Amino acid sequence: MVFHSTHLENRYPTPTSPASISPKDRRSQKLLNSVEKLPGTHADRLPLTPTTPELVASNQKAFTSNSQIVAAPAIDSSIKQTITSPMVLIPPLSAESKLSEYKTFLEDEHLTHSWEGRAPVPPLTVSSEKTRDHRAASDQASNNLQTLLQDIFEADDCMMSEASGVSSTDAPSYFMWVHHDGVETRTLATDKLVKLDLALQKMIAAGRLGDVPIDDAYRIQKLCEGSFLNVQPSELSIEAAWSSEDFSTWVQRAGLAETALRSARTIVRIMVGFCHEERVCSEEILQNIVSMLNVVFTSCIIPIVETRPKDSESEVFELASPYKKEIGQLLYQANRVMKMLVEMLEKVDVAEAVITVLEFFAIRMLFVENAQTEKESILGIQKFEGLRRTAMDIITAIFSRQLEQRSFIFDEILSSLQKLPTKGQNARQFKLSDGTSIQLVSALLLRLIQTSAVPAPDSGRRAKLRVAVMRKQSHSGSSSDTEAEVPSVAVADHEASEGPSDGTHSDTNDSARRRLLREANDLNDNATKDARYVVNYFVQRAMTASKTGDQPHRHLLDMFAEDLISVLGHAEWPVAELLLNVLSSFMINIVRGKSTAPAKNMALELLGIMGSAISELVASTQALARNLDNQDSRRSGDLRQIFDDYVDGRLQTNDIYASDGPYRVVLDYLASTHSDGLPTNSAQAFCLTQWARNVASTPSTADLTEERLAKQLRKMFTQRIWDSSDSDTELVTKAQSRLAYNLTVLQMDFCRRFSAILNILLDSVSSEQTTVRTRSLKSVTQMLEKDPSILDRAKNVKNLLIKCAGDASPMVRDSTLMLMGKCIQQKPSLEQGFFKPIYSLANDPTVSVRKRSMKLLKDLFARNKSIEVRVIVAECLLQRSGDADKGVSEMANQMLEEIWFSPFWKYPDVLTDMTIQDRLALKEQMELVISTTRNGDSVGSALVSLLRTLLGGDAKSAPSNFRVCQMLVASAFESMIDPEARAEGLEQKHIVQSLTIFARADARLFNSEQLQHLQPYISNLSNAEDFGLLRSVVIIFRCVLPVVPSIQQNLLRDIQTALFKNVQKLGKTELNEVAACLWTMNGILNNPERLVKLVVSVIKYLQIYERKNMLDQSEKDIRSAKKCVQIAGAFGKHCDFEAQVRGFQEALGPWQGRSVSGMIISSIKPFTSMNQPLLLRVDALHSIGLICHSSPHQFNDTDVSDIFQQALTGGQPDVQNIVLSSFRDFFAMQENHAVSKSEPSQTDGPVAANGKLGGSMKASEGDGASALIAQRFLHDMLSIALNSQEATALAATEVIASINRQGLVHPKESGPALVALETSSNPAIAKVAFQAHGDVHQQHESMFEREYMRAIVEAYRYQRDIVQDPLGFRPSPYTSKLHPTFEIIKSSKSKYQKKFISNFCAKIGFEVDKLDLSGAVPASLQLSRFLLENLAFFDYGRLDELLYTLTCLERIVANTGPGVAHSISTEVFHVRVDAILGSLDESGQAREPVAGEEARATVEVEPQRLYQLTTASIILSCVWDTRAYLRRLYGLGSNAAGREGKGNGKAKDVNKAPTRTAGISGEKLVASIAERVGSLGSGERMLGQCSGLVELLSIDHEFQVGEEGSEEGVGRPRTPSGDEAGSPVRMSGGGGGGGAGKRKRWGSSVVGTPQKKRGRPSLGRRKSSRKSVEGDEEWES
Repeated sequence: MVFHSTHLENRYPTPTSPASISPKDRRSQKLLNSVEKLPGTHADRLPLTPTTPELVASNQKAFTSNSQIVAAPAIDSSIKQTITSPMVLIPPLSAESKLSEYKTFLEDEHLTHSWEGRAPVPPLTVSSEKTRDHRAASDQASNNLQTLLQDIFEADDCMMSEASGVSSTDAPSYFMWVHHDGVETRTLATDKLVKLDLALQKMIAAGRLGDVPIDDAYRIQKLCEGSFLNVQPSELSIEAAWSSEDFSTWVQRAGLAETALRSARTIVRIMVGFCHEERVCSEEILQNIVSMLNVVFTSCIIPIVETRPKDSESEVFELASPYKKEIGQLLYQANRVMKMLVEMLEKVDVAEAVITVLEFFAIRMLFVENAQTEKESILGIQKFEGLRRTAMDIITAIFSRQLEQRSFIFDEILSSLQKLPTKGQNARQFKLSDGTSIQLVSALLLRLIQTSAVPAPDSGRRAKLRVAVMRKQSHSGSSSDTEAEVPSVAVADHEASEGPSDGTHSDTNDSARRRLLREANDLNDNATKDARYVVNYFVQRAMTASKTGDQPHRHLLDMFAEDLISVLGHAEWPVAELLLNVLSSFMINIVRGKSTAPAKNMALELLGIMGSAISELVASTQALARNLDNQDSRRSGDLRQIFDDYVDGRLQTNDIYASDGPYRVVLDYLASTHSDGLPTNSAQAFCLTQWARNVASTPSTADLTEERLAKQLRKMFTQRIWDSSDSDTELVTKAQSRLAYNLTVLQMDFCRRFSAILNILLDSVSSEQTTVRTRSLKSVTQMLEKDPSILDRAKNVKNLLIKCAGDASPMVRDSTLMLMGKCIQQKPSLEQGFFKPIYSLANDPTVSVRKRSMKLLKDLFARNKSIEVRVIVAECLLQRSGDADKGVSEMANQMLEEIWFSPFWKYPDVLTDMTIQDRLALKEQMELVISTTRNGDSVGSALVSLLRTLLGGDAKSAPSNFRVCQMLVASAFESMIDPEARAEGLEQKHIVQSLTIFARADARLFNSEQLQHLQPYISNLSNAEDFGLLRSVVIIFRCVLPVVPSIQQNLLRDIQTALFKNVQKLGKTELNEVAACLWTMNGILNNPERLVKLVVSVIKYLQIYERKNMLDQSEKDIRSAKKCVQIAGAFGKHCDFEAQVRGFQEALGPWQGRSVSGMIISSIKPFTSMNQPLLLRVDALHSIGLICHSSPHQFNDTDVSDIFQQALTGGQPDVQNIVLSSFRDFFAMQENHAVSKSEPSQTDGPVAANGKLGGSMKASEGDGASALIAQRFLHDMLSIALNSQEATALAATEVIASINRQGLVHPKESGPALVALETSSNPAIAKVAFQAHGDVHQQHESMFEREYMRAIVEAYRYQRDIVQDPLGFRPSPYTSKLHPTFEIIKSSKSKYQKKFISNFCAKIGFEVDKLDLSGAVPASLQLSRFLLENLAFFDYGRLDELLYTLTCLERIVANTGPGVAHSISTEVFHVRVDAILGSLDESGQAREPVAGEEARATVEVEPQRLYQLTTASIILSCVWDTRAYLRRLYGLGSNAAGREGKGNGKAKDVNKAPTRTAGISGEKLVASIAERVGSLGSGERMLGQCSGLVELLSIDHEFQVGEEGSEEGVGRPRTPSGDEAGSPVRMSGGGGGGGAGKRKRWGSSVVGTPQKKRGRPSLGRRKSSRKSVEGDEEWES
């Protein structure tokens, strides 16, 4: 046996060939000669290597060919000896050769000379020593393979000889036997396969595989093919019921399959090496290999990959776990075979049957579910992922060569997407060059679309040209001994030559540009078409799915978009920009079109992600450019300059498309990666296509550089290779390539959409759909995080956000706050403009909005040093500390602790021990507290509650907070004493006022020395400021004196004396505090005589004034009497004089009764008469109320009750308000007392809840008084609350709410009033009523149910008479006035809600003869309108509630409508049976009326009856209008179940909230109802309304028929859609109306079986002035 590298004389042996035999051949000569003599052996078919060169039959043809070489001139022997270089002699074509079997390669003149003046390519500088080593290694590899093949063939010949009796001891070791179906087949052993495959690899690496004779290659294939019989589905299938012994046997069979895979790899390797030899590339063998692979995967590998230790087939996992190595080896060999198949597919067009099987298991491999963790995997996660990547390479190779398979591949991949995991680490396993990961399917789709831009291996045009080119070559005498494809450049030149010729050169600059543009556009269109197909598939399915639904398409689209963004900056994936551009185009169209809200939300979310990706790309490009600053190369400097021009807006397109620009850098880098695989080639081709398109589409100039660039690009374009011969000698670094590629991407269409994306997001903020506004705000926030410069480019962002802060949707407001926070963070100058809306949203009704606003305010507090801003923020947080929501309250407390107290926890306890900086910081904090408390009593009360919470025993940091408060109090006293230590504008009264807050919170914060500093402020009272200081100081004394130890008695007496001295000068507020303080000091000094003396003197004065007519007295006397009344009331409340009864009797004499409090009330009672001055009377009532607060039993006194009764019913608002305020305060005390009994006290001191020692209020007396007030005065309070909206009504509402909270009356007593008060236009009244109603409903749901209809009527009366607005809605936006009530109803179960709706709709129903027609608008009509408008604008929480509402409305029309329509037909239009019969012709069809007949149908009806019937028809028409509006608003069309994105009709969705349709506001419904009500103004309009109702109930537009008797349109009963808003209902008797519609039968159901059309005339041929009910377009406003 000889190789092709053998000397020419030995290549085809002849009788004269020199002898050449190896020593090993000589040793086996004897054996070979014996075999040769055996008849019928293998030697007869395959010749053995002879011992000496001799003529053999198989070499005769070659010998004959060699003998004909004498046609060439003979070479002189002398010259022949001097020739040392190898010579190749090409024989002429044989007589059997055919032209069609050859392909000719032409050389293009333009390619040869296209680069004029180009520097010559320098020769390769490779050392001769390295060349000699390479040749030696190559020769060694050739000799080794020759030896191995000779040994194998000898062993094979021996095995064949054994069958005839000749044996060899070594031959059996070369082979193994395969048993199948009773037949034994011999194949190469595993160890020999390994050696053979390794030797073949070395030959391929050395480029010497062509030295192997084709016969030897074919023989090797035949020796390997037999192992395939080991791989059968029955042999590799796994069963869960196996034992460990069974599985061990299976492992042995898997080992045979492994050998078969090794054989397959060797066969395919030979096929790849001899891809043009048909005998070696056998279709049958290749199909067997692919089928074997399919069996291995489907029967073995995939089941093992999918098994888990805890699933239903965990037995298989346990059996296979001990054999991980053996099974992993099988996976490894299968992967190697697949890689060889990839090489073959890239070079050879294989049969369709093979392609089909490869596509099947390769695509299936992509979607096999891999394990989540290594513990759950037998084969290993990454090992199987490597197999997936090989499968991806197979699909890509098929896609690149098989054009007809491309659509099928896309469809198979896309239809299997739902099998992909969308969560966990297995979702993304394809590693990129920078370490990030994407989905394998995403990488595959990118490759496929990228490959679409690669010129096809063959096309129809080039196939047709092949024959012409070959003929041209045959005429010139050239030929080829191998079949090859005609290069693209030859075809292109041929195409150019076929074009029109005008005598000029055909390859001018313009023609080159046109051809380049045409070819580049064709390839780009292919990629764009595939990209649109893939994106459309993702988008269409994602639009019908949700993130929380069963289908994963929504998640898959998000992940696909994220993967595209991940590879956007990678030059290896240039098609990502195209896909993102297509995706953004789809999303923009969705937002701008009439898509559903979920679809728009999806689009806005993706647009935000893509916009952020563009910003991130710009930022990364800037970072790359900055990193190149340290490089001195010219290329780096050019790239940096291009980016600077881009940033400055001075970039010219020519800079990007230049011959030495970014595109060339990218292509040089891709070419330098030394990868010839399809991914790199496709990336190069796609980048080249984009470059060519841009260059060719640029306007042509006379610049020779552009001309040369166009020609160069076309050369590379047609040759399908990248020519970097004239590039810079320096290698392209990775950083340079990334920067260059980013620059190209920034100039492409996707990045140019940035402004459009931003504008769309900003425009969507003003959308009518709440979720769309919310989503757009979040997307803008996302973009802002990546690119803060958006705030500078989009000038309207600020105004837009301020507007959104007042949006009706809480989701929008919450998103707005989030975006505002980002804006302030990126651009602090916006803080001033956003502060006001952020502050206002801290009082938002929604908890989440309040919390976000508070977080932003806290951040503003930390960043802002302005005292004004800090005061506002602190005040806001203090208000929220008392929030009704516990979470908000706790959050506010924590924030205030963090900004006010925690910074000072580490300060020393004593001011003198602090540093100057610490003292200044503490002083600033105290000034902040003081400034905050100046804003009202509500802030002070909130701060008291906060301090009590932070200093209470439950607080974790109570000791630290207590120390800080002590330091703040000390700092405040320091500022109060030293005027120079105060801040500018800080007054003493403000400091003392703030100290009262600390005193009320915890009196232990003060000491006796500090109290001494306060004494001067109560002695000298000369102006109003002094009285303010007095009040604050008295509060401090009252709170602190009982708990301060070792206080001096003299100090207390001096304080007491000063207070007594100034009692007559005090106002009502100060007097109340002084009375409480004096009684507190009395508990320490124990001298009540002074208090008794003061009160006795006051009573004596009152007795004097009692005998006078105060109306006739002077202002001075009236003021004196008022002061006495005030003093008596204040001291009567705070002082318990019951132990001093004798002292009072001695001073005043005996009185009726035994109570001092009763005696004081008796002395004040005369001044409560209506004959007294109003102001005096108000003060008297107030004082009696104060005394009753501390002595609740006085409320039981008949005289006191009569006084209050007279005040409440007297009709004087001031008097009523003072009594109601007294009741309110008393009830508040009772509620606080109940709370204090259930909660432990938070203070350690003996201070009572009412602020004095030993309070006299008794719980039992208070409870009895509360019940008495509720029972006796509730009716009067309800009357006051329901007859105005002023302060008196608010006080009455607060008392009613308190009564209900304490459960003092039955809920039905006040329930209807609360529902009515919820509709008040006074927000304070509505809020109190809503809270009280919610409490009552929660506690007495079933009991309160019966009162709701009475409550609804009461609410209507309240709106009509008090609010002066009988309509049932509020505009801008349209909301129901009963919205609060319905929100409370929605908190109950569905059954309760449906019963409410049923009763609500029942109030709309009526009997015609019982309609109340009184009033300008009939009362019944006005009530029905109020109810219907509320019903239309309710916010339905569940779909079944809405459907039930529609059913109830339809039932109203079904029950009442037919009778009303019948009455109208017979009484108004006088339609009779004989008239109907007379209007028919002989065939039974309606005939045209005779002239004058219509005029005779004059309406004759009593005006009152017409008015009554019109009122009934208006109510019914409004009911139908409301029904149609609700159906249209919520998209409940007849085909709603089939619409994408809806699904409201599905049974599983009835518990979900219905989705509103965009663009429907209710404006036209309101206008329609108003127009119908207005029809009562004229007789003609009343007739039109009546006629419209009859038509509405006669013609069914829901069913349209084409021909008479057709059953088309008949279906199951359903609720008509909003599109059928004008659908009428047919009455059961009477009524006419023809038309194209069908009539309805009304029974128990609204929609019955449609009947056939009948011909009958209209009612007197009268036409309504307008359509009875408008269609869909009616409500689109």
